[in-house]
Amino acid sequence: MRYLLPEKGKFYKANLHCHSTLSDGSLTPEELKKAYKENGYDILAITDHEYLVDHTDMTEPDFLMLNGYELYVKDMSEPELSRFYRTTHLNAIAKTPDVKKQIMVDPRYTKYAVRYGKIEDLPRVGEMCTRTYTPGCVNRMIKEANENGFLVFYNHPCWSREELSVITQYTGFMGMEIYNHGCFATEGYGTDDGQTYDTLLRMGRRLAVFANDDNHNKYPFGDPLCDSFGGFNMIKAEELTYEAVIAAIEKGDFYCSTGPTIEKLYMDGNVLHIECSPARDIFLRTEPRNNAKGRSPHVGTKPGEVVTHAQFEIRPEDGYVRLEVVDHAGKKAFTRAYFMDELGM
Repeated sequence: MRYLLPEKGKFYKANLHCHSTLSDGSLTPEELKKAYKENGYDILAITDHEYLVDHTDMTEPDFLMLNGYELYVKDMSEPELSRFYRTTHLNAIAKTPDVKKQIMVDPRYTKYAVRYGKIEDLPRVGEMCTRTYTPGCVNRMIKEANENGFLVFYNHPCWSREELSVITQYTGFMGMEIYNHGCFATEGYGTDDGQTYDTLLRMGRRLAVFANDDNHNKYPFGDPLCDSFGGFNMIKAEELTYEAVIAAIEKGDFYCSTGPTIEKLYMDGNVLHIECSPARDIFLRTEPRNNAKGRSPHVGTKPGEVVTHAQFEIRPEDGYVRLEVVDHAGKKAFTRAYFMDELGM
């Protein structure tokens, strides 16, 4: 057997995209930590807009705080059309707690950070700059973040309004949000970004996928428009420490979800097995159309039934494989894509 999600270790539940009163959120960092801990999470990264703050002092033995921030660049050619502009938002998660300097600081994007001090005093790498909404600038942002100790992933493709022809020019990021709960709950995007993910995969990009809340908490907990507790990542790590969790993310030892859970994912010969919480459907996604002769890429159920295990024959021509689990409420779990060389094929 070849375990794709590690056999050893423990799953830890994480929200890696979150906003507090330090930028445009409604809850303090302390209130956010309390709420997520009470709702069964183990890990939280507060990623305020263009403002990197060290929150590791709130870490406890059973709850881990990761440091990070969200940086972005937007098309400012028509500022009066703010709801229509295209923008690139990147999540930057510090790989170690001592990473505390922001990259490519542009004063036009620091409206929250200047509440707490002079822009000149903001810890940064290099001189301040002027960002431009071009693939070259975005790729430089990603490159400098990588070189200065961050994991970088691309946020909410649907909300950013960027064409695939633009997104496919970006390089160097390690993953993307396939689901953003803020976009679902308050912005009217009632689906996921699986199509964007598959487009990038078919170009040979080896990317992880994340499901995050991107919560600002303008609505109270329990309200249908509340943007907390809707998207999460289940990270399989040896222990709940900063080092172990970052290592697991870098290795891709996690899946993401809006509801269902995945207990096991492994290869036995050329057969892919998944064990999960009670579901309505389990789908296999591959690089080509996957209705290969003699194989069904979909395990479904009849009304009133559930499925908790599925297996699929994997063939070298599949290119890559990934799975989606759908429960009876329509909520999904997503594995990352595994390419044939990872599967030993």
